[in-house]
Amino acid sequence: MISLKSTLVPLFILLCLMTSIPVLAKDVALEQASVTAARQDYDKAQTAYDDVSYAVNLQESRIKDEQARLKELQDEQAAKKVKLTNAKALLEQKQKLLDRAWNSSK
Repeated sequence: MISLKSTLVPLFILLCLMTSIPVLAKDVALEQASVTAARQDYDKAQTAYDDVSYAVNLQESRIKDEQARLKELQDEQAAKKVKLTNAKALLEQKQKLLDRAWNSSK
């Protein structure tokens, strides 16, 4: 024969487990909400990172293009400087010839 005590112990354990199920379910719901909020924060952070990364890449590309353009302009400036120096030297030479011509005609 099964004693009353041996029947009550499993019944008591079962009752305790049944009353703790809503608490466990509540904990799971809270954890799910917490994970959902954390995922939303992560998604927002990922989007912000992706946006700024795109902007950085775009700016780097612009800088590269502008540096190439600057190099072209600097090369052109150097060539124009050589032409200017040569033209100045030629002008000075022609001016001296003109001065000599004026001085010898007096």
